[in-house]
Amino acid sequence: MNQKPVRANPGCLVFCLSFLALAGCATSTTVVPVSAAPAAAPPAGEVPFEPPSPLGPVFAPGQVREFVPGGAIDWSGKMVWARGAGVLDPGNSNRDLAWQMAQRAATVVAQRNLLEIVKSIRVDSDARVQDLMAEHDSVYQRIEAVVKGARQRSPARYDSLGGTVEVELECDLCGAGGVETALAPPAAGPPSGNLAAGGLSPGAREFLRQYSVLVLDGGGTNLKPALFPKFYDDGGALLLDPRGLASAGAAGTCAVQYVGALGQLQARPDFGQPMVLRVRDVRGKLGTDIVLARADAGMLREMKDGLEFLANSDRVLVKLTL
Repeated sequence: MNQKPVRANPGCLVFCLSFLALAGCATSTTVVPVSAAPAAAPPAGEVPFEPPSPLGPVFAPGQVREFVPGGAIDWSGKMVWARGAGVLDPGNSNRDLAWQMAQRAATVVAQRNLLEIVKSIRVDSDARVQDLMAEHDSVYQRIEAVVKGARQRSPARYDSLGGTVEVELECDLCGAGGVETALAPPAAGPPSGNLAAGGLSPGAREFLRQYSVLVLDGGGTNLKPALFPKFYDDGGALLLDPRGLASAGAAGTCAVQYVGALGQLQARPDFGQPMVLRVRDVRGKLGTDIVLARADAGMLREMKDGLEFLANSDRVLVKLTL
């Protein structure tokens, strides 16, 4: 993968998880340098530590998208959409009313299709949304509310010759009113992110001074996107569980963000200096969990609080091509 060197920016950090294939890689450390040397940490006491501000959601619609019957899950665009069709009643002499009724029928079908697509979304490597809906009535009710509140993507399409109306609806994967929040409502109190920056460990601060992007490169590993993919080392030890962060009151905008290319991000002034690691393997029943080589995992473990900070600041990106 060609990564364009980007000038370091200590005030801005993106944590990218990038997945390109690494078949048969046997090296213990898989850091891929993208510049001659990272920016040196300022002498202690001279420059105060400035934590990166939240990046917010990175919208790259269509780059990582799963097409399913009746619609699609757009992981990059952070939305789910579905279509529905209604048929004009030829026996209704009031044509305007007939078209309205056909559009209403199309909307009902689109809502039904959207619910089925949302149910199929992978939550983590062990469960889909439908599994949690079956286990918890509260989740079922919140997911139904998300679908009922879906917005229309574009004007309804009328086919006067065929006598049909097509409607497309969409709902968000993340954020207030999205699927993620319906599964794990944030805890009461202020969100994490920059508010917790003052308590970061020295290792995390050092990392944030040197790098503004961490790319986990693992495409071709058959990784599947999920709302809460876990990160492990190759010995099976858990490094990060984004679902736990969401339950603890994270910002609610999908701690992991999926992109298919980094060019759009590299043009942003807040992209900054990247570090590149490679994914060693994929694990879990649904193939959504990330396994890192021991040396790479050890480096992240040393700054575990920094890793959580990045996730809470919407700075974890996964580069993936479906």
